[in-house]
Amino acid sequence: MTSEYLRHEYTWSNHCITGNVLGWGMTASSCPKDRDMLRELEKTASAAEPERAKGIPVEELSFVPGCGFVKMTVIPWDSGEDNRKNKKVFLYQPKETSGRPDVYMAPQGTWKDEPREGYLAPIELEAREERPEDIFIEMQVYDRLPDFLRAVFWCLFEKKQGLNFTAPSWKQEEFAKKAGKLMYAIHCILPESLRKKAGYVSYTEQPVSREPFYFSREPYGENCINISEFEKQEFPPAASKLEEYFFYHLSEFLVKKDALYDRFWSEAEQYLKTSAGGNEERKLQWLFYMFCQKNGMEALDKNDLLPGIPELFYWASREPVLKETAGEVQALLHKEAFTREEKEEYIRILLEGFTKRAQEPVCGELDWLLNSIRADSRKHFQEQLAVIKEKNPLIYALLLAQNTEKEGAWQQEFFRKHTTSFSKMQSYVGLLEKAEIPPEVKNQIILEGIHLLNQNLFKKDNYTQFDALMIRLSRKDQWVEILKDFVSSQLEPEAANLDDAQLKTACYVEQLLKKYAPGEASGKLAEEQKKRRKQERTEETAAEEAGYEEVQEDEEEEPEEAEPGTLREALFVGYPQGFLTGCALYLCNYSLMIGHWKIAVGMAGMWLLLMLNFYYMMMHKEKKYPFWKNLGMCILEGYVIEFIASLFLSQRIRLYYFIILGIAAIAVQVFNIFRKRLEEEEE
Repeated sequence: MTSEYLRHEYTWSNHCITGNVLGWGMTASSCPKDRDMLRELEKTASAAEPERAKGIPVEELSFVPGCGFVKMTVIPWDSGEDNRKNKKVFLYQPKETSGRPDVYMAPQGTWKDEPREGYLAPIELEAREERPEDIFIEMQVYDRLPDFLRAVFWCLFEKKQGLNFTAPSWKQEEFAKKAGKLMYAIHCILPESLRKKAGYVSYTEQPVSREPFYFSREPYGENCINISEFEKQEFPPAASKLEEYFFYHLSEFLVKKDALYDRFWSEAEQYLKTSAGGNEERKLQWLFYMFCQKNGMEALDKNDLLPGIPELFYWASREPVLKETAGEVQALLHKEAFTREEKEEYIRILLEGFTKRAQEPVCGELDWLLNSIRADSRKHFQEQLAVIKEKNPLIYALLLAQNTEKEGAWQQEFFRKHTTSFSKMQSYVGLLEKAEIPPEVKNQIILEGIHLLNQNLFKKDNYTQFDALMIRLSRKDQWVEILKDFVSSQLEPEAANLDDAQLKTACYVEQLLKKYAPGEASGKLAEEQKKRRKQERTEETAAEEAGYEEVQEDEEEEPEEAEPGTLREALFVGYPQGFLTGCALYLCNYSLMIGHWKIAVGMAGMWLLLMLNFYYMMMHKEKKYPFWKNLGMCILEGYVIEFIASLFLSQRIRLYYFIILGIAAIAVQVFNIFRKRLEEEEE
């Protein structure tokens, strides 16, 4: 079988075919009138470099868009009156454009026939018919085909420098022929999209960056394969079990002439044409693994797959083919049995490999793992949930926001537990704010808040907290609608039937509505409150004119808020406490300076107890106790504590005794304050 090839000559001339009046360009061609194609070929030929030291012809194979593969022979060429060091390029191009590199049989060197008026006659050459495996056997790379394929694919995908094939044992006169034969075998096993990248240069004595492969007698560059001693060459270990699996089975298909080899590349070809680029080799490894699983090949251990899962999820977020592959990998993993340690390791891998773009599949896997752990042990589930919260609050928030309406889900249980009061709701929203709160979750929180309001419609503090919650959720407009409906449909019609305490809360709700939507508040509740106060003042005036005064106390009515005291009064009240604080700080500092840190700690504890006691007494100022009772109780308790301490002969035990009593006193006073606050809220 023969193929027809066009010929082109590129060198220095007084008049070039491509339009240059004087300089470099195409000087002769089989199709001199096709200027556009010749310009494309000229760009490729201009990048070729001759070997000047020995004057050996250099062969180069390149893929030119619109022209297909072309083969060039480059030789040094002295031109001009001053014998300027230039080059001459003889270029062969298949007449029928094809993705297959059929130009390996093109001869090298100068043309046998001289061009006439810039025209070169096309030639016909026999196409190659060797089998790739025979060439690999001849080149002694067949026995280590997986390692050879690793080097080739690395160069095509991750290339930063070219891959140097060095062959010291090849004779100089047959070097180009053998290089072309090996590259022909490589091209035969590659799909079209990768074949277009696989150009080469031979013979060279320097590293080449313009083509992925270059051949030389001596090693050049960092990445080198010695063809003459390939069976002895050491290669770095595979980066992962998945990579090892890919090259082993790919080589196995190739050696056995399995139809699966061509089937895989025909499927992968569609992906390579639409790939987003970057890490294509590792992406192909995942596609190949799932292809093998669908065709009954053995599977890798799950622990070999887990480290690459976050990266696969990241790629899947941009490429539909990989998204489908990621779903298939997940389905395989979910069929596996995981030990407790393996689940913990998988959680760690997902947390460390998390990216915002892949948050949906990562959170899906974490939720699946947590549900599996929860079914086995609630305690272990809580431990792992705490680990996620500590290491990545964003993932924790994303997990909490899922499945809040799903019956039986742990997120729904967590939601219900943290929406029993407004204070718990605020902390729950604080957790969710690490991520964007979904609108449906916001609606659930608002419904729970309305439910809490309905439990006690006239508790002012509930409206204050719900108001802060609605603003935090960015639902101001919805809050206005709720207030408007509540005021117009429930409070205003019943204004006359409300007692004074209820009317006060109703007026507060009306003020909230007026704050956010002034035009929606009618002011009827405020007028009702003013009317009642005016009526009360009239009754008091009538009572004074009758000669009596009536003092009426209504325990159910909320007391009026006391006006804040003056600055002078605050200074007089707080000065003694400030003086005692200053003394405690001075004594603590002095004790630390002389090395008595225990005394300093004791003074700090006494000051803390003093402040707690002062705060509690201020809260209790409306309840007065006789001074002599307080004095007597203090003396009695002090005497008992001192007497018990004197019974301990060991100073160490006596110290621990006072430490325990001090901690207990602080705890009791904190409990008293907490209890008092709860009582005030209930009132």
